[in-house]
Amino acid sequence: MAEPLNHLNASAYVLERPFKSVLKVIRAPAPTRERYTHGQRLLRQLEDLRRVEADFVRRRNDFLLPPAGLTIAVELRPSGMLDYKIFDWKRDGIELLNATPGEEFDLVVLHVPDGKLTAFEKRITDYLEKDTRAGSPKSAALVNVIEGFRRAAFSELWTDPKEPPAADDQQWFQLWLRVGAAGPEAAKNNFVKVAARLEIEVESGYVPFPGRVVVAVYTTRAALEQAVELLDVMAEIRCVQPTADFFLSDLTPADQVQWVRNLEARLETAGEEDAAYVTLLDTGVAHAHPLIQASLDPADLHAIDAAWTVADTEGHGTEMAGIALHGNLSQPLASAETHKVPHRMESVKIHPPHGQNPYHLYGWVMQQATSIVEAVAADRRRTFAMMTTCIEASTGLPSEWSASIDQLAADASGRLEPDGERQRQRRLFVLAGGNVQWPQWTGYPDINAVSGIESPAQAWNALTVGAHTDLTQIDVTKWPGLGCIAPAGALSPCSTTSLLWRRSWPFKPDVVAEGGNGSFDQGQPLVGPESLRLLTTNFDMTKALLTETGDTSAAAAEVSRLCAYLSTRYPDYWPETIRALVVHGARYTPAMRSLLPINPVRSDKEGLLRRFGHGAVNADSALNSRTWRPTLVLQETLNPYRHDAGSIKLNALNLHKLPWPIQQLLSLGATTVEMRISLSYFIDPNPSQRGWQSKFRYQSHGLRFAVKGATETPEIFGQRINKVEREDAEAAGDGGGEAMIDPDTEGWLFGPQLRARGSMHSDVWRGTAAQLAEKSHLAVFPVGGWWKDWKDAGQASTAIRYALVVSLEIDETLQVDLYTPIQAMIQTPIVTEIPSTL
Repeated sequence: MAEPLNHLNASAYVLERPFKSVLKVIRAPAPTRERYTHGQRLLRQLEDLRRVEADFVRRRNDFLLPPAGLTIAVELRPSGMLDYKIFDWKRDGIELLNATPGEEFDLVVLHVPDGKLTAFEKRITDYLEKDTRAGSPKSAALVNVIEGFRRAAFSELWTDPKEPPAADDQQWFQLWLRVGAAGPEAAKNNFVKVAARLEIEVESGYVPFPGRVVVAVYTTRAALEQAVELLDVMAEIRCVQPTADFFLSDLTPADQVQWVRNLEARLETAGEEDAAYVTLLDTGVAHAHPLIQASLDPADLHAIDAAWTVADTEGHGTEMAGIALHGNLSQPLASAETHKVPHRMESVKIHPPHGQNPYHLYGWVMQQATSIVEAVAADRRRTFAMMTTCIEASTGLPSEWSASIDQLAADASGRLEPDGERQRQRRLFVLAGGNVQWPQWTGYPDINAVSGIESPAQAWNALTVGAHTDLTQIDVTKWPGLGCIAPAGALSPCSTTSLLWRRSWPFKPDVVAEGGNGSFDQGQPLVGPESLRLLTTNFDMTKALLTETGDTSAAAAEVSRLCAYLSTRYPDYWPETIRALVVHGARYTPAMRSLLPINPVRSDKEGLLRRFGHGAVNADSALNSRTWRPTLVLQETLNPYRHDAGSIKLNALNLHKLPWPIQQLLSLGATTVEMRISLSYFIDPNPSQRGWQSKFRYQSHGLRFAVKGATETPEIFGQRINKVEREDAEAAGDGGGEAMIDPDTEGWLFGPQLRARGSMHSDVWRGTAAQLAEKSHLAVFPVGGWWKDWKDAGQASTAIRYALVVSLEIDETLQVDLYTPIQAMIQTPIVTEIPSTL
């Protein structure tokens, strides 16, 4: 993979315009296929595959291998139109290997026996030549959805959420093999015989699942790419990662010391000057731990009560510190590379040594914690991380605790400067969403749907973190009776949701991160074993240096680590911007997308957001641009309201002209491209009871974004979203009085109504490069809030700020450079170099 690139600063591309809201938008009709052109194009693609099939037969004969068939990828557009089992054609021997739901299209990977491409050719020929009684093409429901066929390569079989390794890196992989009539053991044994001829080492153990058997192989990606072409049994390829099980079960405490000392010698930590910090609000931290002490100065250990010790007497804070500094320690401990920790840590002990703080005091606790660290070092770039929640689920309504966090994040009161002006010091809070208690995991996943996000995680301005899991490996020789509760990529058994909240409240969590898994033993839920948990630092070093952790606490600690990485990489970015990049970089796993029905409606997509937020955090997408995935970052201000004849009205919008490489996009024509947009801002809360049933009265202000449709001129776009421009056009005799259809409704995952909750809005559009070339303008405009409704508040003239992140993404294998031409149009800021990934 090419070197990572810095994000691009596009803040100069903005024009402020007077603004009035329009009343309504009318949806445009959906597109249809041109029968002859579409059918002939698909037949040509099948003919190409037939030539590939003949070449594979010759190569297999050279290796003296038996007939194997062909693995193909079928792109379905739009997404969610077909039930994937429609392709499991047993009479023809065609088998569905894997499916990846997408935002605009789905991708299914099929195994087709030699000579059975005719099954597709027949259906497409019928589509071209025969009609149903209703007069529509035969097989239209299938053929119209098929965008194209191609040979499946390694990338189509790679289903792991992590990036695949370099071609020549030798490592362990998981292979998910098809199981024939002879059963899983026979399938595994047959694979071992053939793999030996390709010099692929296969581990002796295997794990059977319905229709699949999983084996571990030690080889290179290049060897597997050859094997994909020559063998007919691979359905999926995933990576194998070390787990906490080895370090906690197989190592004695004395052995742990040797591993920890080895990692300690490989640490490269940040100095105190100008570093980004994770400020951990928890039970304190064991500063003397060898993996913590270099990143935590003793002077940065605090407690909200001077009578308390700053040390960790319970363990939770030290566990979170290990994750916030290093992530899951299984990976760096097993590596031989230098382990870079480019940020530092502060600790504020918010829990008393005995008992607990009364719930109604937690707003005060938050204020004390922030003021303590800021009194010591006011200008540090901080990410506040807190894992404490109220045990009872919230309903989405603001609490004193959550509103206090919103207030602190926005710094609503501000800081009085010598010139008499109040300066806001905005703060980023990362909060755990709260946990489903482990005895209730027997009800997974239904129990998660009715277990609400816990207070204060409903805070609008906070980055609320839920948990998913990719940890599914259990050593069956140690635990023969155990089975995982959650499948890979799915919601962790511990994670709460906001499915029972009123629709008007924000989608929480915002994102999810690794929180570990659980297991069933004869129907009874268990936490662990260790391989299903995260490895971290232990506070009681007299017993062991390492321990396990998990749940939404560990997930929040991991996200705080990502925020600190971002703040180090981009020191000029606001807290609002860091939040936007974390959300912008998140992606839904196949397991998450599988919850959507074939034809999802708005409530289905809302369910996705209320379970997973915007998906699993992805460090590479958040931190880095790539030549094929440039990311633009804008940090702007706007005056949303104005006084007008004794009332307060909407004031202005910001229009951003996007610096697209138009000629390059036009030359790419029908090539699929993705545009992702994230808008982040902090609101001032108004938690009075009269406003709790209206999001507009809780928030001081709101913002939305709109994009110019590919068929619109900039002038028509302005008239469509802005009543001022519509009225001006009407007065000039240039139209503007008629109802205006919104041409920018197709291709969005969520759309303008569903993405309009809270103060963090993100959506993704997929279409052709030619269409994107015409989607050249983006508007950010205000909606109502209590600053507008409440004249006596005196906030009508207050300027607000927002972060806008826009990225383009094209298939990496096309080797198209979108970054360089955009970079040529704008000036790139100088940033500090830190590791490009977590």
